[in-house]
Amino acid sequence: MGKKSKSDTNDGGVVGAMMPGAKILKKGKIILNVATSKETVVFNVGGKKFETYCSTLRAQPNSRLADEKFLKSHFREEQKDYFFDKDPDIFRVVLNYLRTGQLHLPSYICGPAIKDELEYWGLSHQLIERCCWNNYNSWNSTLEALNRLERDRKGFLHEDLQETGKRQTSGWKHTRSRLWAFLNNPASSKGSKIFSVISMIFVFLSIISFLAGTHETFIYFVTVPVNTNGSSLTVKNETISDEVMYADTTENQMINNTNSTPLTNYSKVKAKHPVLETTDIVCLVFFTIEYITRLLTAPRKIKLVISVMGVIDLIVIILDYIELIVYAAQPGIHNDANAMNVIQILRVIRIFRIFRLIRHIPGLWIMIYTLKASFGELVLLVVLMMVGMLIFASLIYFVEDRTVFTSVPRGFWWALITMTTVGYGDMYPVTALGCLIGSFAALSGLLMIGFSVPILVNNFVMYYTHVQFALSEEKKENKNKKRKEDDNGLIDKNKMHAFEGFKLMMVGENETDNNDNTDFGKTCNTENDSMSENGYNDPKCVIAEFVESQSISDE
Repeated sequence: MGKKSKSDTNDGGVVGAMMPGAKILKKGKIILNVATSKETVVFNVGGKKFETYCSTLRAQPNSRLADEKFLKSHFREEQKDYFFDKDPDIFRVVLNYLRTGQLHLPSYICGPAIKDELEYWGLSHQLIERCCWNNYNSWNSTLEALNRLERDRKGFLHEDLQETGKRQTSGWKHTRSRLWAFLNNPASSKGSKIFSVISMIFVFLSIISFLAGTHETFIYFVTVPVNTNGSSLTVKNETISDEVMYADTTENQMINNTNSTPLTNYSKVKAKHPVLETTDIVCLVFFTIEYITRLLTAPRKIKLVISVMGVIDLIVIILDYIELIVYAAQPGIHNDANAMNVIQILRVIRIFRIFRLIRHIPGLWIMIYTLKASFGELVLLVVLMMVGMLIFASLIYFVEDRTVFTSVPRGFWWALITMTTVGYGDMYPVTALGCLIGSFAALSGLLMIGFSVPILVNNFVMYYTHVQFALSEEKKENKNKKRKEDDNGLIDKNKMHAFEGFKLMMVGENETDNNDNTDFGKTCNTENDSMSENGYNDPKCVIAEFVESQSISDE
């Protein structure tokens, strides 16, 4: 057989389009109804009945409804219909596609469910019309986003707990897994919840101590000796700052001696308040013990150390120890203003401990995760803002007075503040053209932010709702698990009481020494002997083994 030429194919299409019952779609696709009779067929799909022409089923040869063998396997003789235990709403969509050649979807059905149903009926989701594709794809995107959220939410913590629970059942490994759950999973026990609250209190104490150290209420001065040369003070000028206050002449001590009369001068220097210093030491001890315990019990120590929170905890602890050692080794460092400025800068890193609350406050973690998941939208927003800054800063530089807008980079600040609608007022245009440029800058900034912020808000609401639902389900599972454990414990306790009763009965019947029990138990030395014909344990053998174990434990 030779290949069909292009003209033959076109001629066949024209002939098919001219046949009765044929439909020509906008895409050029031809739907041909083979039968033109009025014969109908009845379908019962999920309890709802549908009736259509037989010719409609043959409109799409690739559809499963056009397969007679497939239909025959679902035919019911008594009802004279074809029964399918499937979704009737999706079946209605399939029938409409066979009738019209256009696949439109209802907006209230989940996208993954639609995909599975369409695959069952032999239709591809690529046939969905463009007007319905956006809604269908949004369901799939939401499902993928929530699956990623659930994986990231559980993280390596729950995975490690599952792994340790499977293979670490005794000894130090079992204790380590329980300590790891105690430190990292507040939902594991009541004690873990109490510890998480205590940890949060220490975090707040550490941050409050840093903040209070900058307030005038906690300004504290210590008197330290300064170098003297004869009767003149030799303190360098750079060490004399607003943090140094010299004592009055009444605070100077003069030591009279027969050989010499040296003069000793003292100065008052700002130092850390004793209350704040004690608070910092207590917090440092707590965080050190917690970090070491967490490191020793972590199933994946390297992953813990290189994690974001692990790096923050380690850096803050090291810097706190450095500050403590420097103060102890060099008490006179209070005189060095430069050194004190460096120490104050290092203290700022302490505020990063606030991120430890992510583990205990789901909303904070969801907010950070939303920013991470919306990274593409944030990059787009930054790029748009940079383009706007470049355009408006360049325009304002050539329009306004050069004494205010000295350069284009200087105009970046004005453009950014204007586009974000903050408007500090330190730089502003005065000419009519400059005011017009500023107006466009403000309007464009509103549009840029308005396009991006709703996406972040919608993602946050979706993630927050899902996490709240997941947490509630986990609480229910934990309660059910605990209830089952309590029920199993009660059953074991009842069994123990039953064994105790049998033990007393056996001892009463056999008023002999322990050798009788041993002889009685010898009849059940093998596993086969301890099993009865029906497969259950022989009560006598079980009781004998129990009595023997009890006698050994008593000894």
